[in-house]
Amino acid sequence: MDVLKLLEGQHDEVKQLFKKLEQAEGSQGRQLFETLRAKLTLHEELEETYFYPALKGDEAARDLVLEGYQEHHVMDVLLGEIERLAPDSEAWQPKVKVLQENTEHHIEEEEGELFPAVRKIWKTDKREQVGRQMQQLISERRTQERHAA
Repeated sequence: MDVLKLLEGQHDEVKQLFKKLEQAEGSQGRQLFETLRAKLTLHEELEETYFYPALKGDEAARDLVLEGYQEHHVMDVLLGEIERLAPDSEAWQPKVKVLQENTEHHIEEEEGELFPAVRKIWKTDKREQVGRQMQQLISERRTQERHAA
C-alpha cells in the first residue's frame, strides 16, 4: 500500500474519533480517549521510524519534517496531561479540543504540503515500500496487543 494512502486513512480514523469524543462522557469518553491515544501513538511511531527520517535529508521536505517532529511532541504532552484527568474534570474537554485542533493542523500540513512534496521526491515503488514497512509494524503491534490481552 502507498504510504501516503496508509497515513491518510489513519488521519481519517483519528478525525472520526475526535468527533465521537466531543459527544462522549464518563467511561465512554475515557474509552474513546484511550483508543485515540493508541492510534496517535502508533501513527507517530510509524512516521518517526519510516517516514520522517527518510525525508529529512531532502531539502523540499526538511522543514516540514522538522516541524512534524515538534507537533508530535506537543501532541504527546497533551496526551499525557489528558491521561491524568478524569473525563468530568473541567479541564478535560478544553484539553481534548486543543489536542484536536493541534492534530487537525498537523494533518492539514502533512496532506496539503508534505504529501505533495513526497509525491515528487519518491516514486510509487518507494512509497509502496515504505507503506509495506509500516504495515509490518502495524501487524507486529496488533500481535503484541493480542498476546498482552
